[in-house]
Amino acid sequence: MSESKLDFLHEIFLKHAHEVSTFICVRWPREQDVADIVQELFLWPFQYPHPETIHNPRAFLFQTASNMAVDRHRRLKIRERYTEPDPDLETLADTCSSPASYWETHEDLERYIQWLDELPELHRHAFILFRIEGYSHAEIALHLSISVSSSERYVKSAMQLIAKRLGAERP
Repeated sequence: MSESKLDFLHEIFLKHAHEVSTFICVRWPREQDVADIVQELFLWPFQYPHPETIHNPRAFLFQTASNMAVDRHRRLKIRERYTEPDPDLETLADTCSSPASYWETHEDLERYIQWLDELPELHRHAFILFRIEGYSHAEIALHLSISVSSSERYVKSAMQLIAKRLGAERP
């Protein structure tokens, strides 16, 4: 990494870190990981080949910090949704209590993973972000640097492959 790039990144960190931290604290008062967000935020410009070409580094940092905090909250909401006690858990335990049921379920999961591995990488990522992480197509487009229509097309093709594979297995 060039010295000028490091100097630029060091300068914007010193200039804006406190201000961005305050911004996050005010906008999301319950956020406990402000320091983590700020640290992660200042790693983002390292992804750019020439971060010194960012026209308005302050606006870039604030927008990125806002997006990161929103993403963090979305992930937490998704985790909370899946960590709540499930009233059908006892029923599930009853149906999967035998070793044969366990291995059957395990084989099903392995098969689904193989199907996902058949997909091109972007299709697989878009499908996982949409179906598992709960991202919208606009968020997927932003996250994967693709268009919204590409996101929709990739998820659709993944769903079609899985439906085709499921249909082929059922008599």
